[in-house]
Amino acid sequence: MLQNLTTTMKRTLLLCIFALTACTSPVDQTITGSPKTIVFVHGAWGGAWDYRNLERILEEKGHHVQRVTLTGLGERSHLMSGSINLDTHIMDVLNTLKTDDLEDIILVGHSYGGMVITGVAQRTPERIRHLVYIDAVLPLEGESMFSVHYKEQEASFMRLVKTKGNGISLPPFWPGWEQTKDLPHPIGTFQQPISLGNPAAEQLPATYVLTIEEGAETDDFSQYAARAKSRGWDYHEWTTNHTPQRTMPNKYVELLLNLP
Repeated sequence: MLQNLTTTMKRTLLLCIFALTACTSPVDQTITGSPKTIVFVHGAWGGAWDYRNLERILEEKGHHVQRVTLTGLGERSHLMSGSINLDTHIMDVLNTLKTDDLEDIILVGHSYGGMVITGVAQRTPERIRHLVYIDAVLPLEGESMFSVHYKEQEASFMRLVKTKGNGISLPPFWPGWEQTKDLPHPIGTFQQPISLGNPAAEQLPATYVLTIEEGAETDDFSQYAARAKSRGWDYHEWTTNHTPQRTMPNKYVELLLNLP
């Protein structure tokens, strides 16, 4: 057929075929339903930088991602002060939701970030579609990081704060941290207890993911996993380390996109 056409007509026909093929090819193979808005809250010593890869994957699939850096950490480390407490970090997220007009969100907290998203849910449950705790603290009324998670380490941590943290921050203490982006964490956030009591927050749909190192029988966050299961939450266990955002991003994304 093409042999009987002029060169110009051939080029026009081929361009039309190419355009039709491009329009009918699938642009995104993973979006189901409407795009989601996902807000990540990092853990202690961390920063929003830890979620760049998840943001890239999710936004390539058509979803909106907001990565919150808590005051005194990451690119906001210059704001470190002795006045930072749990309320400060809760307000970091609340103000992000308010100024960016974010509603119907999936709010994700990792590790210490579980304290923060719990507080956020108490204050603005109407903006939240689903809570996700990734190997995270799930506190009860009046609990703090020191009273529930680092009770045995409180004395040694406070000595470290005094000797190496200028009395206001807890430096990373594990081997090799100097080669990472982790930074000293404001100690006031570990000391302040959380206030609960909003019935609307207690009714929010929630998911808990417990990560367990291969070969380990238990995990530091198992007590919070037990609390989540007792509430009938959606529950998952992943065999990996404490930072699945780095070790299994695709499984992490799959979990988020399959939430109702």
